[in-house]
Amino acid sequence: MFVIRLLPRLALIALCALLVRAPQPDALTESLRRAATATQRGDLGIAFHAYQAALAYLPNDSYLLHQLYALSMAARRYDMAAAYLTRLTALNGYSSLLHRLWAEHYSIQGNAQAADAHHLAALRGTPSDLPLLRALADSALARRDWQATDAYLVRAAALAPDDPDLRYQRALLSIADQPQAAAIWLADLPDNSRYSAAPALRALIATYADAPPTAFAFRCGLALIEARQWRYAERALLLANAQGAESAAALAFLGLAQTYNGRDGFPILAQAMQAAPDDPLVQYAAGLYWRLRGDLAQALEALRLAHALDSQNAALAAEIGNTYRAVGNLEEAARWLKNAVRLAPESAVLRRTLTAFYADENYALNGEGMNALRDALALLPEDAEIAANYGYGLLYNGQVAFARAELQRALALDSQNARARYYFGVLLEHQGDALSAVESYLFTYRAEDASLRQRAARALQRLGYPLG
Repeated sequence: MFVIRLLPRLALIALCALLVRAPQPDALTESLRRAATATQRGDLGIAFHAYQAALAYLPNDSYLLHQLYALSMAARRYDMAAAYLTRLTALNGYSSLLHRLWAEHYSIQGNAQAADAHHLAALRGTPSDLPLLRALADSALARRDWQATDAYLVRAAALAPDDPDLRYQRALLSIADQPQAAAIWLADLPDNSRYSAAPALRALIATYADAPPTAFAFRCGLALIEARQWRYAERALLLANAQGAESAAALAFLGLAQTYNGRDGFPILAQAMQAAPDDPLVQYAAGLYWRLRGDLAQALEALRLAHALDSQNAALAAEIGNTYRAVGNLEEAARWLKNAVRLAPESAVLRRTLTAFYADENYALNGEGMNALRDALALLPEDAEIAANYGYGLLYNGQVAFARAELQRALALDSQNARARYYFGVLLEHQGDALSAVESYLFTYRAEDASLRQRAARALQRLGYPLG
């Protein structure tokens, strides 16, 4: 949502009225009023036309052009957004702000090269560079340029040395070959789902840092995969397969990570399956690969074979549960996810997975599901994701006031948590506050979690918000 501030325009409107004693200033005032009112109501189409009407009187007004650019971007009319940005640039020349807007424009359309160029041009050597350096680091990570990723993170850390997000990113990137440095960055991170891999990685360093480098890198890759940090996992698995130390399991998970990161990793995975068909980790990777490709029957076959070979692997049990969930067999999904928690009751990741299942599927929320949510929250009271799932459970059971309090608490624990934002949006929609619900859903829609993104998209479509 865009919040329109009319106060900066009052002086200009008054000036127009003084200089041009004609109907135009009144029409301009009315257009701006309609634009602000429509924007506050969420009627972006009306707001757009009202600002266009105002632009007829002030064709070179940067404020109006900026608003029209923002509304065009919200409507996914990128051609029109580019036209307004071009006019802004012609009027004012490039500034750091305009470079940022051009970078936003290109990023949303997937033109990473152009976005990077504008992010670089917008840098000014001040603390305001921090989001630009983050964006540059993310872009370098996406193209597997590990050195550039590190360089941008180092520059960002110089501006904000205590920023927990930057410390976490640097640890994820470096843990496979710089465990001691990673241990420093992981120390004292907030204990919440935003840094979900931190406890496991700290334990990994403490237990295995003296292991052979390739063996340690492989363990790092597995831990990063469990945390769904696929890009960082790929780097760790490349190191695990370095210097002729290839193992079938390391190859299999490297192929899986490459597939998740947008390339075809099946040739590597097939090589591993041929070399070690009875290795449970190879079959585990194969099952995740087939699930990603949409072949759920073959995924279950491979995962159940892996479980027969390694029945005490909690993460494997959870993936079997997730696959049954994808098939639609919720009873089996619940059984396997509960089994995963039983095998590793200390795992916050598995507790989050189980509680997300109950909340997202509305499964047994008047019985076993609510009990599981309550138990998880008692064990991990400061976990934003579990609090959000529990808050939704309260809403499902009609305890609206308690649900609101718990969801607000989840957001207080982590205001950037996509799950907390999503379920807070569900609450707001339930209470009839559609505009605020859209804002929460939009936050979730822009997050990385594919499942939540789909849910947010359906909610936005239900509320009539244009997604292109």
